[in-house]
Amino acid sequence: MKLPMALKETPIRQKLIRAILLTSSAVLLLTCVSFFAYEFITFRKTIARELATLGEIIATNSTAALVFDSPEDATEILGALKAQKHIVAAGLYDDSGKLFAHYPPDISVSTLPKTPEQDGYRFEQSQLNGFQPVILGGKRAGTLYLRSDMGAMQERFKLYAMIVLLVVCLSFLLAYILSLNLQRRISKPILALAELARVISNRKDYSVRASKTSDDELGDLTDAFNQMLTQIHEQNHALRNHKEKLEDIVESMGDAYVSLDRQWRYTFVNSKALTLMGKQKDELIGKTLWEIFPDTTETIFETEYRCVMEERVQRTFEIHYPSYAMWLEVRAYPHEEGIAIFYTDITKYRKAEEEILNLNSNLEQKVHERTSELKASNEELESFSYSVSHDLRAPLRSIHGYMKIFAEDYAGNLDEEARRLIYIVIENAKRMGQLIDDLLEFSRLGRRELLKANISMREIVTLILAELNDTENKRQIEFHLSDLPTAYVDSATIRQVWINLISNAIKYTSIRSTAIVEIGFQVLENETIYFVKDNGVGFDMRYYDKLFGVFQRLHKSAEFEGTGVGLAIVHRIVSKHGGRVWAEAIPNKGATFYFSLSNRES
Repeated sequence: MKLPMALKETPIRQKLIRAILLTSSAVLLLTCVSFFAYEFITFRKTIARELATLGEIIATNSTAALVFDSPEDATEILGALKAQKHIVAAGLYDDSGKLFAHYPPDISVSTLPKTPEQDGYRFEQSQLNGFQPVILGGKRAGTLYLRSDMGAMQERFKLYAMIVLLVVCLSFLLAYILSLNLQRRISKPILALAELARVISNRKDYSVRASKTSDDELGDLTDAFNQMLTQIHEQNHALRNHKEKLEDIVESMGDAYVSLDRQWRYTFVNSKALTLMGKQKDELIGKTLWEIFPDTTETIFETEYRCVMEERVQRTFEIHYPSYAMWLEVRAYPHEEGIAIFYTDITKYRKAEEEILNLNSNLEQKVHERTSELKASNEELESFSYSVSHDLRAPLRSIHGYMKIFAEDYAGNLDEEARRLIYIVIENAKRMGQLIDDLLEFSRLGRRELLKANISMREIVTLILAELNDTENKRQIEFHLSDLPTAYVDSATIRQVWINLISNAIKYTSIRSTAIVEIGFQVLENETIYFVKDNGVGFDMRYYDKLFGVFQRLHKSAEFEGTGVGLAIVHRIVSKHGGRVWAEAIPNKGATFYFSLSNRES
């Protein structure tokens, strides 16, 4: 139930007085109404009973007048009713129902009933009317009619009203005096708590406590109030300590820090910020940002700060502040009271960045120049290697040819040692020719442009396996070929990669009764990895760094033939495709060679 606004604003003392007075009034009103109702009912019965008694007496005295037909005697008997001032009319009727005598003598006969009505007494129109039979010798001699007003009741009720009014006034006075005393006892602790709360709110002193005056609900309220003050005091103490720690942390920070409230007033400034601004604390605290630094209005400062204040989001930006001739990194964060701003002087970093950019520009120029020089040197070196290799082939071919003819024509005339030396020369000339061919191929790779297309790796490897299998038909070799995917590569050079890797696998498994060569792949997010795995002699991973160098061999020529250029060619081809080459091996357990190609062009 909602209270009226006026009652809500009424002090508790008046509320208590009003409550007591209203309660007393309600009780008195109910008591008076009950009393008057009781008196009204009982007094009506009393009047009716008294009038009936008077009627019996008058009727008894009137029997002789009726019997002897003496109206004068009857009128005299009725005249005795003068003593009853509330009897306003009376009539005596004979046994035939005719009016025999009436009272008072001057009353109009028309105001009396023409004939007697039913015996008894009835209240009608603020009057009490009664018909009393006149009995003589057991027979009805006539009827007596009496009419009484309600004056007696009115007089009695007036008296009661005066008494009730006096009692009510005295009761109200007593209730008011008692309510004043009671409300003081009840409201005093409450008002004391309210006053104490007002004092605490104004002074912010939560160390004071309320005095407990009773052990009832007000005492419980006082205990709860004191407990609340204790908790607030402890929380304030903790918050104060936390604030001091935060201020110490902010003071010890390397960055300048300020705090603004929602009206843009400075509420906290650390020493670093004061040093940065060249201001004193009392110049800033309580002043607005726009007063101290009017040149920041309508700049990125105002735009970003208002964004943080209104949208409650974090903002970070860098700006050159001409007034202080410095570059600042500004980080602004929203908090409950407003915003917190950190400033970092990044002038030296900006200068260093500019210097680095200048150095990078110069370095790029130097790198470009050195790259051009290196490219020219490489081209000259490749051209020289090609020329040397090409020029060596002719005399080497002559040596190989003539020694072969000499061996065929004069071998029978030579002893065993001479023939052995001739065959050594022929074999070395052959190896030298192969080495020159590999050098020429290696040199051509540096000059050749890649002609890329989508090529089926499986088809390339299948053809290579068929060719190699024909040359190794005396060996038992198991090839396990996966369903290799299509790749965007240069067909000729990638074919050379597969030939070199698979040939190596076949060569280094020659000591096995059954050679196993597995060719597979693995698709990753950005690249596809291909591998050739064998169960051959493997190699020692300690010498891995020599694996892809030119003329580098990890096994003796007497054990496995080769020039040491094949893996170098593989490395150069895959690198030109933007991929990687690597290997894993265990001595006498086999080796696995991997190379990767990018998926982005596939």
